[in-house]
Amino acid sequence: MKFEITPSVHWVGKIDWELRKFHGEEYSTHRGSSYNSYLVKDEKIALIDTVWMPFAKEFVDNLAGEIDLNKIDYVIANHAEMDHSGALPELMRRIPDKPVYCTANAVKSLKGHYHKDWNF
Repeated sequence: MKFEITPSVHWVGKIDWELRKFHGEEYSTHRGSSYNSYLVKDEKIALIDTVWMPFAKEFVDNLAGEIDLNKIDYVIANHAEMDHSGALPELMRRIPDKPVYCTANAVKSLKGHYHKDWNF
């Protein structure tokens, strides 16, 4: 699923209508929530964030239906929490040499979560 924000920016995330609790009891999501990811097509093509791991295959398959994954120039990880980075292992399995841009702290967290040494 995608929504055009502008001709060069598309929301390519996932709506999770079944989610009722987010971060444990901290937040109530009685009407579900979304995992936001954006595909930016300009001089370069960037993917900003991914989605929660249970939706990883669906997310990457849908993304591959929108764009040849090899045309993505880089991935931006805003932060390493699983609801933003959960599909990174599936995505990077398909485009292993693409750079992932994030903070130094996010590199440590992503390596800790996924035990992968992607092109940071």
